[in-house]
Amino acid sequence: MAVAVQQSSETNRTSQPLGLIAASVVGAAFVLAAAALILRVIPTLWENGVGQALTGAVNSFFSVAVQIVVQLGAIIGLIYAGTKIGEGHRSASGIRGGIFLMISSAFTLFFCGRAVYLIAGRGLSFGSIVALMFNAALIALVIQMFRTGRFGRWSVALDEAGWFSTDTYKRTQGLRVRRLTVLGLLLILGSGVWTLMNHNWLPHNGSVKVDGADISNRFGDWVVGGTVSDRPTRLIDGFTILPDLALTVPLVLIAASLWLAWRVVNYPMFADFLIATEAEINKVSWSTRKSMIRDTIVVLTFLVLITVFLFVVDIFWGWLLGQSWIGVLPTAAEKEAIAPKQPVDDSQAKW
Repeated sequence: MAVAVQQSSETNRTSQPLGLIAASVVGAAFVLAAAALILRVIPTLWENGVGQALTGAVNSFFSVAVQIVVQLGAIIGLIYAGTKIGEGHRSASGIRGGIFLMISSAFTLFFCGRAVYLIAGRGLSFGSIVALMFNAALIALVIQMFRTGRFGRWSVALDEAGWFSTDTYKRTQGLRVRRLTVLGLLLILGSGVWTLMNHNWLPHNGSVKVDGADISNRFGDWVVGGTVSDRPTRLIDGFTILPDLALTVPLVLIAASLWLAWRVVNYPMFADFLIATEAEINKVSWSTRKSMIRDTIVVLTFLVLITVFLFVVDIFWGWLLGQSWIGVLPTAAEKEAIAPKQPVDDSQAKW
């Protein structure tokens, strides 16, 4: 009987990675489809008909406001649908980490494979060979992750660390230090986003005249498979992954910064360190206002006295050692004889 139970557990253990991979593929497809719907399908429909049907102008305030409301409603609906779809996998550990790794692997394979194809078609040089080897190594690492079973282990590790969970770790402990840590992280990450925007390191969308109408040239979009037309010069066709990078990239980075700062202070090991830090700070006995004023006066008085004392001692020893009967330092007459004579300017002498 014990043997039968052991075989059953072994079967479940070996089948779990395949089930996790399948669930991760379904979850990744759902997340990518939801992102495409919110970021591309709804704005395209709005630009091509819905916005003009509402107000007669795509960029009117009312049209943009309604579009944002529709996108927010779609986000809420998709999150609710995702929770309902994933109800059967709540007990499966690693599903959220698996979805993240699956999406990251898909992007890595796609863009590295595309880079290898483009580099191989342009001819080989030293730089292109290095780039080819780098992209090929990334592809090999992704394949190795799935082949060796690390995908399942890393997915479970990400879930157990709580990187994709909204739960707080020991929410009532170490609040002040954790909040200050979140503020510090947001200041650092926000400075990076501000620098990225302030120096115009992201391409902006311009506009060109097409049949008398202003049309976006799409040069500020993240487009895969697009071609550049000559007259007028603009980007046509292709699939847009992110529209208007000058706006969407900072928004994505801000959202990622908020989530990262929140999850870092709830990471068990780091959170325990912050909690212990606040506990030690609470043990410090702070001086009263009266005591601080008294101690400050004492310190400043001591500094003045020690400064005067050292000044007097320096002057005394300089005078004493400069006497002729001691001969350690040159006397005043010897200093005057050694000092070079400076020529006198006639114009200054008159004054």
